[in-house]
Amino acid sequence: MSASGPTERSILVSVPNAPGIENRLKPLGLDVLAAWKDRVYIVAGDADLRSLENAALSFRPELGRTLSPGSVAAAGGGLNGAYHTYKELEADLLALQQKYPAIAKVFVLGESLEGRRIYALKISDNVEREEAQAQVLILGCHHAREWISVEVPFLWGKYLAENYATNPEVKRLVDRSEVWIVPLVNPDGLEYTIHAYRYWRKNRRDNGGGQFGVDLNRNYEYKWGLDAVGSSADPSSAVYRGAAPFSEPETRAVRDLFLKKDFRALVSYHSFSQVILYPWSYTDLPSDRDAELRDIAVEMSDRIKAVNGRLYKPGQSGKDLYLSNGDTTDWTFGLSGIPSYTIELPPIDELLGGFFNREEDIAPIFQENLPALIYLLDRTVQNYRPSLQNPFDLRDFLFRRWRTGAILN
Repeated sequence: MSASGPTERSILVSVPNAPGIENRLKPLGLDVLAAWKDRVYIVAGDADLRSLENAALSFRPELGRTLSPGSVAAAGGGLNGAYHTYKELEADLLALQQKYPAIAKVFVLGESLEGRRIYALKISDNVEREEAQAQVLILGCHHAREWISVEVPFLWGKYLAENYATNPEVKRLVDRSEVWIVPLVNPDGLEYTIHAYRYWRKNRRDNGGGQFGVDLNRNYEYKWGLDAVGSSADPSSAVYRGAAPFSEPETRAVRDLFLKKDFRALVSYHSFSQVILYPWSYTDLPSDRDAELRDIAVEMSDRIKAVNGRLYKPGQSGKDLYLSNGDTTDWTFGLSGIPSYTIELPPIDELLGGFFNREEDIAPIFQENLPALIYLLDRTVQNYRPSLQNPFDLRDFLFRRWRTGAILN
């Protein structure tokens, strides 16, 4: 959404889903929600409507679907129903730690702009110790309106904790790894979508002049600000990259955790599109590890499809979805070379843009992702070798590598 926030009304409009429409829309930096049947749906503010007019794109308002910033889009059973609020997630994470203290520990990585804690859950057999083991990082909710992207990472941690004592496969994997889960990277944005404006995407940075928010998934350092296609320098844009790489406390929290650890794989959950994406995002050219990255993505996709029959299409992000720069997976892959994936979870109501997954679909969506997560963790465990003679020197190695710019191209 390129509308500036609470000072500007946004409406849902649509344009004809004609051949070539994607290429015509892409340079405009619009908040495209979905293509459904013969229309493409867009959340548009005044500036966006002018952009459509200047591009000679005929649009129509979707009457009765005004998305005013003061409105609350509530799920059944409460403001956001079965989905977590910030406080509910905080309580559930701490409850896991209390119930399973030997294998679950909650860490505070930092605070958001509005002072909310950014939590990480660590699952490991000797959770109080730092060991030379395979480490995997799972992230959720860079984008505020993507509620389902909180639930899948949280349920993954819950599954591991609850099944450790009774499931031999889970015990084997947990005993040989450290699973780190940050289910809510953007707590301020999530709360804003619950209490003020359901379609909000960014964090709540006050950019001045009535403009709010930085797209946290355009705020990482690798190829940050490369061009105006993969991100924007305009604070009103849905993909505003921020004033500088890691300008936001939320992305700095992820950065600092990553630089302290020896992560060997990463998944960042988003919605919607039902795809499994891998680097590069900043270009449509493949990396020199493209075959390996694709093979892993295909394996995950096959395991997901075997559960409920849904295909999560694997592909290179910049080639098969769209170009973006300054995103999470390009940074982790560019810095350390680890397999890094964005998994876009399923849409349910395409007409409203796929962000309104039904509450009863939370469990099935997690269940279909579970075999892929188990596969990725098992693969990481099986392939783990300490990086250096002293594996704990890796944090200093990565930090120096990041500081000197010695990262992959």
